Amino acid sequence: MAVQQTPSYFGRFVCLVAFLLLFHSGYSTFEHLSYLKAIDGHESGLPLDIGIELLVSVALFGFGIVLVADDFKEILMETEMAKQSIESLDARPSFYSFNHRGRAVFRNVVLKN
Repeated sequence: MAVQQTPSYFGRFVCLVAFLLLFHSGYSTFEHLSYLKAIDGHESGLPLDIGIELLVSVALFGFGIVLVADDFKEILMETEMAKQSIESLDARPSFYSFNHRGRAVFRNVVLKN
C-alpha cells in the first residue's frame, strides 16, 4: 500500500496566487480593450506587462500543481496485478447469467439424447 501524503499547503497557496494573477491579467486585458474602444484606438496587441503577468501566472500554476500532485503510479501491469488476489481478478458477477436462452434453443438436442 502506498502511503498517503499530506496535502501541500504551500502548493495550494501558489495555485491560489497564480489564479489571482490570471484573473487580474484577464481583467486588465478587458480594461485595456475597453479603453481602446473608448478612444477609438486600434488594437495593436496587449501591453507587455499583461503578457508577462499571464506567463508568470501560467508558470506559477504549473509549479503549484507539481507541488500538490501525488506521486506517480506505476504503469506496468505486473505491479498492479501483484496487489490483487486471484479471487478478485476472476470474479465478474456482472457476467453471471442464470436465466439464459440455452434451455430453449437446445431443448431438442437435449431431449433426443
